[in-house]
Amino acid sequence: MPSQDPQASEQPPEPKPPSKLKQLWTKLGLDPMTLKLMLKGSIPPTIAIAMYQSQAVAAQYSTIGFLVAITSILGFAIMPRGKFLQTMSLNILATGLAAAVNLLALYCVTQARLHTTPAGHSLSGYNSSASVVCAVWLCVQIFSVNALRAARPQFQFPAIIYSIFASVTCTTAVQFPNMAAAISFMQKLLEAFLTGFALATGTNLFIFPTSARSVVFKEMTGYLMCLSGMLKAQTAYMQSMETIDPIALRHQREEEQRESEQDGTKKKARKPAVPLSSPLATPASLKLKELLVKTVELHTKLHGDVTPAKREFAIGKLESHDLTELWKMLRMVFIPVTGLSASMDLIQRLAADLHWADKGSTEQDEQIRHEAVENLHFLMKELHTPFAHRTASIDAAIMHVLITLELVPAPKKSADEESKGDQPVPGSSTFAETYQKQVNDFYHSKSITLSDWCKEHDIDLPHDFFDSTFIKPEHLLIRDEHKRERYQRQLFFTLYLEYLSWRAGSAVLDLVLWADKRKQEGALKRNKLIFPGSKTLYKWFWAVFGREDFSNDGSYLAEMDSGGSEATYLGEDFMRRKDPEHLPPRNAFERVGESVRKLPRFFRSDESAFGFRVVCATMTIAITCYLEASQAWFLRQRLLWAMIMVAISMSRTAGQSTFNFSLRIFGTLVAMLGSYIIWYIVDGHAAGAIVFLWLWICCAYYVVLKFPKLIIVAILSLVTAVLIIGYELQVQVLGVKVSESNGQPAYPTYELAPYRLACVAGGLLVAFIWTIFPFPISESTELRKDIGASLYLRSNFYSIVHETVRARITGTDGDVKVKGTHAYHLEKARDAVFSKSMLLLNHLKTNSQFSKFQLRVGGRFPAAEYEGLIESCQRVLQYTALMSHASLTFSTHNKANATEESQWARDFRQLVSQTSTTSHKVTSLLALLSTSMSYGQPLPPYLEMPQPFQFVKKVDSIDPDLLSIRHIAEI
Repeated sequence: MPSQDPQASEQPPEPKPPSKLKQLWTKLGLDPMTLKLMLKGSIPPTIAIAMYQSQAVAAQYSTIGFLVAITSILGFAIMPRGKFLQTMSLNILATGLAAAVNLLALYCVTQARLHTTPAGHSLSGYNSSASVVCAVWLCVQIFSVNALRAARPQFQFPAIIYSIFASVTCTTAVQFPNMAAAISFMQKLLEAFLTGFALATGTNLFIFPTSARSVVFKEMTGYLMCLSGMLKAQTAYMQSMETIDPIALRHQREEEQRESEQDGTKKKARKPAVPLSSPLATPASLKLKELLVKTVELHTKLHGDVTPAKREFAIGKLESHDLTELWKMLRMVFIPVTGLSASMDLIQRLAADLHWADKGSTEQDEQIRHEAVENLHFLMKELHTPFAHRTASIDAAIMHVLITLELVPAPKKSADEESKGDQPVPGSSTFAETYQKQVNDFYHSKSITLSDWCKEHDIDLPHDFFDSTFIKPEHLLIRDEHKRERYQRQLFFTLYLEYLSWRAGSAVLDLVLWADKRKQEGALKRNKLIFPGSKTLYKWFWAVFGREDFSNDGSYLAEMDSGGSEATYLGEDFMRRKDPEHLPPRNAFERVGESVRKLPRFFRSDESAFGFRVVCATMTIAITCYLEASQAWFLRQRLLWAMIMVAISMSRTAGQSTFNFSLRIFGTLVAMLGSYIIWYIVDGHAAGAIVFLWLWICCAYYVVLKFPKLIIVAILSLVTAVLIIGYELQVQVLGVKVSESNGQPAYPTYELAPYRLACVAGGLLVAFIWTIFPFPISESTELRKDIGASLYLRSNFYSIVHETVRARITGTDGDVKVKGTHAYHLEKARDAVFSKSMLLLNHLKTNSQFSKFQLRVGGRFPAAEYEGLIESCQRVLQYTALMSHASLTFSTHNKANATEESQWARDFRQLVSQTSTTSHKVTSLLALLSTSMSYGQPLPPYLEMPQPFQFVKKVDSIDPDLLSIRHIAEI
């Protein structure tokens, strides 16, 4: 027998030839199900082929849907649950509306093709009428949705989703010969979008479940820690002032600057953090300023996050009204603590005005300067120790609140067991009683500080001075007017620090008592299902479609805001002016005319101008899709991605556009390099590519969470890498022929990645050009207008505080807890304007930072002057808030028993009520400054500035005993 080759016997059998049905399916480019329906006569052959071709197109453009999925998962899925559901609901509504409107557009396109194609000719191929109809529908939709995005910031993400949907549909519709193909395409595209939303929803609700309440509680914990840190930084600053020498400090800075210039590093050297004009700036003061900035930012963020937390259905312990009360008490702590930091500004301004950093020109001037510095040293030494004790007590009280509300873990051992003597540890049951005694001691310790101050200034006080009624104030009157005024300033500054530290301690005491009360009532025993009230839900519904402050929506994608809309809604009085050319309508005909006039008013608006810019940028790229010579090239080279980048990246202002342009280019470049690594390190094997893609997403997601300012780089590197690798995996699964059935060649990764980069760069370049052409809207212009709006809010806030102080002094304010009283309405208006002012202050600083990136033509932008204006606005807001907070002393409803008020306090109230302590001239001046800054107009000539009221001198001239230091404990 002949020997058999073992290798030949192991060869696999030859594959069976494909069936005739499969050969026909491959030849026509049909799937088996469509082919069977065609053979049964259920659908005509032309429609069957068109349907399958549209499915191939939809399969290609379903990548767009998964782009939406990735963006939703990365951006929306990390939102708190309440905000996510609101945003996702709007996204689904936008997608459904886009599908309906674009299906109508597809009908118009196919009808235009049908009525303009000669009889006997194929409906496929280029058709100019269909292209024109597509272009018109695209322009109308892009204009409308971007004008809405600019007018309503809460519609930013739904507007982007709508823009992507419309761009995909109106550029692909030029290929559809009939409605069957259009409907099939629309169905696939809609499914792709909704699949992306479903993945994001599942991720948010089941994989990364995060409630808005948990976010707010973490922010409140950090907020209280920042307030405690500010008190510690204030103590360190006071300690640094005990031995400071302004002249030596100035010489040290000048020497450092000279050494830097001599080393040839002047250009590379970092800009000094402390300017030479700040004679008393120390590292402690810089740390205090940094903490102040962080606290203000967190305060603003909390303002935007508390409202969604109250609207959320959740499982927790504290009710929605508890969040409202807790946030209200935190604001009462915020004002005196930040007011203490104003002492730094007061000291530095005094040092700059009196030239403490320069030796006096005469011996007398030098003696005055030296005496002032020595007084500062003594004052800081006297205040440092008691202030440090108060800071330690307040810090312990804050920790007690955090432990009681279970915001931080409790100590391992029992708190009562660790309590020693009269100093119970935070979290113990007796802590509130001990802390309340400490606050009362704070209040009555001012006489000790005053006695030490008088001894330092050679003022002898009898031992019973604060209790005796027989010592007349003129016995201790200092005859030298300048000396008396200087002593008064020092004394009032001491009282300022003492009063605010006591107020901060009292506000924290209220927080401690409230936390213990809620714990005793059993609110913190177990979790329960929390439902928002009907009133809260009603406000939530109208807030979705109305105007609200959306500058802090809690999403990392807020860093990608490109709407360029007003950060803070300033109210109808600021946004809408009276028409000097038209009287109010009197009849139905005139009211109809007013409605007609809204149309040209809309087209004149900034929102309409922004929408028109986006249309121009979009059509700059899309026009190649509607011309016969370039239509196939547009579809083949994937220029749709450039259009999508226009929809995502367009912004109103030039500086923000330049900054985002650079970041997006860098993010796409990083994604291109990452795609090479992901795909080729495993030689194109699907399993390995998926693993490395997961690792890439983890690394990029770390950037999202750790560096929110680089969110644009991270998101684009993620999305682009997923699209490139996902497309290559699609080619592996479907094959090259099916992937190229829509006319787009299947490129390998080393070619596809640069194509993506080129498309993104081209789209960003077009968006940037139309941002600055025909004229740019610079950040400097927006900054000037925002400062005008900020001054308007300061005017409004000062007017409210003026009325609040007057009502409290005269006793006509009423109980703030009773709805409908004068005090209730004033507090509501005051809190609203203060919150808007804080939001706008953050927006001012953001625009100031972005102004560095805008292109400069002509003279330089006066950045230092605008920074000074922003600081002035912040000081005015701070001092006005302190006026309102200090006037609580005069509110009879703020005391447990109004009869406990001393005779001196009643006399002081009566005298002050008869004296005009404030002036409406300040309100008028702020309003004039607002108009001048907003419209770039000069102030009116011969404007009379409001002069300082000299309150102390006027009261002293009426009754000197009222301001006697004997009554210091009654202030």
